[in-house]
Amino acid sequence: MTLPINPVYFNITFFFSKIVNFFEDIWQFLSNPRIWTSVSNIISIIIIFFLIIIIYSLVRIFELQKDQKEEVKSKISEMMEKQSDKEENGNYRWHYILTLIEGTQESDWRVAILEADSLLEEVLKEKGFSGETLNELLNSARESGFRHIQDAWDAHIYRNEIAHKGVEAGITQVKGRSMIKKYQNFFEELGVI
Repeated sequence: MTLPINPVYFNITFFFSKIVNFFEDIWQFLSNPRIWTSVSNIISIIIIFFLIIIIYSLVRIFELQKDQKEEVKSKISEMMEKQSDKEENGNYRWHYILTLIEGTQESDWRVAILEADSLLEEVLKEKGFSGETLNELLNSARESGFRHIQDAWDAHIYRNEIAHKGVEAGITQVKGRSMIKKYQNFFEELGVI
């Protein structure tokens, strides 16, 4: 038994006519002036909306930049004032002390330690610690919980040794530098240098 053969043909004319009809419908839709008026109105509204967002964003950016510039200027002026205060309040003495400790004479090293101790006493009095002697001032400062208060004590004890024993208390530049470093640690914590 054989099956009948029914060939199905592809009608190319029908296929192309459907394609042409599809593009004609699109053309009619796109060429309709009412459609374009509606589309242009919608696009105009969208453009206006985004322009408003852009303008608002630009205004906010400029405001923020202005605020940041003013904040940076105020911080810079504060830092410059603090720097000038440090220079006025004894920083020149600290540079003098550093110059002495780098000298070549033992007498310079002694004077450097004595000057640093004198500066320590003045600074503690200026900071409002109570006491008549440097020992009392350091005890008062100890109660404030400074991290480097022991460095100040060690340096002060060494200064007393130099002051009371005089030339008998030998001093080396290395030992002098280590004592000046102890003063420096405490001065930095106090914000003097």
